[in-house]
Order: sequence, then structure tokens, then C-alpha cells
Amino acid sequence: MEEGFVLLITLFSPGQRERKAYIEEMEIRSLLATLGLKVGFHKMLTHKEDNPNFLIGPGQAEEAAMVAKEIGAEEVVINAFLSPRQEKNLEKLFQIPVVDRENVILSIFFQNAHSPEARLQIMKAQAEYLKPRLQAREENLSQQRGGVRGAKGEGERRIELERRLIDEKIGFLKKEIERIKRNRQTRSKERKANDIYTFALVGYTNAGKSSIMKALTGADVLVEDKLFATLDTTTRALKLPGERKVLLSDTVGFISNLPHRLIESFSSTLTEALDADAIIIVSDLSHPDAFSCYETTLATLEELGAKEKIKLLVLNKSDNIYDDFSYLKLKSTKFLTVETSVKENRGIKELLDAMAEISSENMKELTIRCNDDGRLIPALKGKAEILSYLWKDDHAELAIRYDKKYDAFIKEAVKKSGSQQLESGNNH
Repeated sequence: MEEGFVLLITLFSPGQRERKAYIEEMEIRSLLATLGLKVGFHKMLTHKEDNPNFLIGPGQAEEAAMVAKEIGAEEVVINAFLSPRQEKNLEKLFQIPVVDRENVILSIFFQNAHSPEARLQIMKAQAEYLKPRLQAREENLSQQRGGVRGAKGEGERRIELERRLIDEKIGFLKKEIERIKRNRQTRSKERKANDIYTFALVGYTNAGKSSIMKALTGADVLVEDKLFATLDTTTRALKLPGERKVLLSDTVGFISNLPHRLIESFSSTLTEALDADAIIIVSDLSHPDAFSCYETTLATLEELGAKEKIKLLVLNKSDNIYDDFSYLKLKSTKFLTVETSVKENRGIKELLDAMAEISSENMKELTIRCNDDGRLIPALKGKAEILSYLWKDDHAELAIRYDKKYDAFIKEAVKKSGSQQLESGNNH
């Protein structure tokens, strides 16, 4: 979409809370602002049921068309999902481009995707969005076709060519995305083989995930007060209290009514969340409806099959709490909770401590009296972290930390090397 002057249409369902309608309006305005689009006029329409031809009622559509003409709108944005047929009919009525919520979000994703993987994913989503719209245009031409039965005009042949090219493009993009996904899975297996604990930051878009990432790791990540400023997954190493090295990933933000094709398209990027040992939800306390944003995040994680990995809830922007009721509800969730304010540098130490506690839940420490033949340490590679190796009067003592899942392996390695276990304990 080009930068310009738009007519914004939002739909208000009977019985819908005014507060929710207001928040939805602010959200779509923020999305449009991210694209540099200026709302020239906002029209809220009462919407009881979908009209198959226009989504809204024919009378409402005609009235909105008059408003668009009167204000000189260059585009019409409808904060809902339009079928190809509805979009085609509305554009015919308005005589200017009509875009829906999915088109707006797709445009933002295309604008902000920078890595090869993210670019491929958004190109695939755009092609899948465009394909049925080309079919709607072809149906329109078929209805208007005259002359010899079965004859095709130049326009229809061109649309058939475009559709075939889109099919080929989607097929190519799927293969490329799958190739990148395999590479990502290989890297994930290598991390697990090296016993590196991983965290993933997830949450509503613009909740402050990138700011927290920067505060924790010093990573040079983009921090902007815009929706979907981050689309490319960033992973950085981090040392927690106790010197344990972990990996932290910043992922794409969620949003209410996120088009399913985008969740599907970015599934390989969100693999960082799926493959992480622990998920950290970041909630924005300055949002007018912070608890609903949290619920949207939970629902998306459940759809992705990652809800069970949630270990920590970060209540961010605690210096600017908008709604006390949302704040109290978030405080009462079942998850371990930490309040932060990156702006005021508060809560970062507490967050690091909480991450250290979580990453150590399944860890065990062991001191071993070693023999001198050097067989044990190589055998432990990839399974245990060496904490110390000290010589005593007549022997060496090796202190290690490892995940309890390797307990049987460690015991067998100690036995084979002729060493002896001295003491053990949990790292809490």
C-alpha cells in the first residue's frame, strides 16, 4: 500500500463492549501508522451478520462510498477479513482500492521482514492471499465474455498466466522455506547435544520483547514503538547468575485476529519458541487491555503446541500501568512473575535470577574422585558442564553440573572410568 489518505471502516457488533471496540480501533490505527498511512475519516458501522457480497450491508456500503468520494480518500481500509468476492464488489462500488485487515498486516510484515527466511515466508503468504483474488477476477471476465463459446480474451489469458506463475512461485517458496527449516532443526539439535539451555521471548507485538533482549544481552536489536518492528528471530548467548550459559531468542509478536496463514507461514520462525526449553511471556502493562493481550498470546501458543513450555511471565513497562484490574489479574496467574521497567532499569536483576532458577530446575551437581587416566572428561563432553578440576594429595576431584535426564549415562561413565562418585545435589 502506498502512503496516503484513507477511509477507515471498523465494525461494531451489538453487545460488544465499548472499551473493546475502542481498543480494536486504536490497534488498527497503530497498524496503519506503522505503514505511514493517515486516517482521513473513521466510520464505525454496526455489524450483525456478514453480507456475502459486501460483508457490510448494501446500504452501509453505498453510504461509505459516498463518504470516501466526499473526503477524497485514496484507499478504504476495513478492519475485518474480506473474501475475494466481497473485496471485488466493494472496489467496484468505491472505485478506489479496498483492503482488509489481512492485507494491512501482510504489508507490515513485508515492510519489516529482513532475513532471507522471513522474506520467503511473507512472499509465500502474499502469494497465497493473492491467488483467490485472481480467480475472482477471472470469474468476472468469464461472465462478461462474449463471442464464440469458449473463446478467451487477452485479459483472461493474462490472468491464467498470472495464476500459473503464482502456483509455481508458491511451490518454489515452500521448498526454500523447508530447506531453511531443516537447517534450523540441525542447529537446534546441535544446541541440545551441547546441553545449552534455551529461552524464547514471546508476547503481543510491541510489548517490549526487543528492549528486554537488549537489556539482558546487549544485543544490537531494533527497538521501536511500532507494531511488528521485529519479525526476524534474534538469538544471543547470555550468562546467568551462577555463570551458566544459556541462549535467549526474541520472536515475532502476536496480535488479535492474526491471519491464520501468517501463523502458518511463520511456523518455522516460531520454531525458536517451540524448540526452546522455556518460554517467557512479555506483557505490556501500559496497554489499555493488557490481560486480553496476554490471553491472545496464550491462545496462539496453544495453537502452536507450545503452551506447556511457559515458565515465566514478565510484566513489562511497570512504570506506566494503564489498567489496575488487568495488572492484578496478570499478577494472579499461575506462572512465576517478574515486574520490569527497561526505561527505569528496574527488574532486570530479578529477571536474570528467575531465569537462573528455571534453567536449574532439572540440574544436578556431582563431585567425582577421578583416577588419572583421563578417560572420564572426554566421555562427559556434551552431557555435563565442568565446574572445576582440582588436585588433592593423591587424586583429582572433578565437579560437574548436568541435566537429570543424563543421570544414567553419567553414572555409567563414572563406573567405566574407574572413578568414584563423592557427593551430589540439586543446583538451587
